[in-house]
Amino acid sequence: MLTCQRLRGAVFLSAFLLITGLVLEFAGRSFAFPAPVMALALLSGLAALAILAVTFVTALLPGNARRLAECRKGTLLLG
Repeated sequence: MLTCQRLRGAVFLSAFLLITGLVLEFAGRSFAFPAPVMALALLSGLAALAILAVTFVTALLPGNARRLAECRKGTLLLG
């Protein structure tokens, strides 16, 4: 069950993991033994991609698409 708050949370988590992966990659280049740090950077980037892909596919399901459309209407009325 996907709600607007969970959708926003998944997108922010994905962005956070992507930024973390980029920071770890640049940090790993400055270490003498960068393999573990680079592995964490790769896993972080792949996790960000996986979370975003699963969220996208879940949002396309018929029940969730309807619920998210209604949520969008609700937020437009408030703003």
